[in-house]
Parts: sequence; C-alpha cells; structure tokens
Amino acid sequence: MGYSKKQQILDSALRLFVHQGIQATSTASIAKEANVATGTLFHHFPSKQSLVLCLYSSIKSELGEAMQQCPHQQAPRQQVRHYWQQALQWAQANPEKLRFLLHIAHDPQFYTSQHQELMVATMNFLVEQIKQAQHQQLLAPLPLDLVLNFCHNHYLACANLFIEQPDLAHQRSYQDGAFQILWQGLSPVKS
Repeated sequence: MGYSKKQQILDSALRLFVHQGIQATSTASIAKEANVATGTLFHHFPSKQSLVLCLYSSIKSELGEAMQQCPHQQAPRQQVRHYWQQALQWAQANPEKLRFLLHIAHDPQFYTSQHQELMVATMNFLVEQIKQAQHQQLLAPLPLDLVLNFCHNHYLACANLFIEQPDLAHQRSYQDGAFQILWQGLSPVKS
C-alpha cells in the first residue's frame, strides 16, 4: 500500500510546526508542503486544530508503544525505569516528534484537558504502574493529574537536553540522575 495523502499531510505538518511554530504555520503552507490541494487537507482535517490533535495523538500513541517494548518487570521502580529509558531512547530516535511535543506543551491553545485525557488513554500502562507504586507506598499518594504533569514535563526537559547535547545521553550519571530526579520527586516525604 502506498503512502497516504493523510500521512503526507501529517508529516508535512510536523516539519512545519517544528520549524515555524504551530501558530505561525498556515493550513495553506501545510497543503503546499504536502503537495496536496488545500481542499484535500480539509477533507482529512476539518480544521488546523483537528490536524494538530491528530498529529499529537499519533505521536503520543507511538511513544506509548515504544515504552512498552519489553517484558514487564516485577518491581514497580524497575518497571517505571524501563518505561523512562524507552521513552528517552524514542526521543533520541525521533527528535522532530519530541520537539513537536515541546511546542504543544508551551502552547496554551493546544495544551488543554485533552492532553490529560490522551495521556491516560495512550499510557494507561504507566498510570496503572504509578497507582500500584502509590498503593505500595513506594510513591507519594499525590493526585494523578499532578503526577502525570510532573512526569511529562520532566521527561520533555530531559529528552530535550539529551537531543540538544547527545554526548550527555550516553553518560551513565545523566541517565541515572534524570531517573533519580523523577523517582525522588514522586517518593513519599520521610519525616
């Protein structure tokens, strides 16, 4: 099966959003970059926002699938660490997609409650692991939306650092340190 027009549009949108910004990119420029008529773009995506959300959903699903590429461990900390490492490896292999996620995270028009819903839908395995670790008192009993927001933002910051400075991504102290910050940030406070 050939390369679909819809995928052409999504790939072109990704390139333009990353290099020009979401707000600065017009649907006409996306259609031109994709080598399709503007009407074809609107046939697949009724609005720019629907295109952005489709691309975001697709990328989050791809990231979620990449995180699960391994048999499950027993200990929650080891399992979360596995997810973390898989996510960082995905970012290094997909720097444009990571940069798009960064654009979304800094754009209040698109970073809405839909983000939270999509995070739970595409990464339910992570949500369940966090709940299990909280139940076992390995992680603090914090509200789930707060925990997911912290995880997401810490991930974006670390993944971006490793893309900007690839030599750091291969240093054990940075890999271990990034996960340590995540885990300790969610751990119960000891009195």
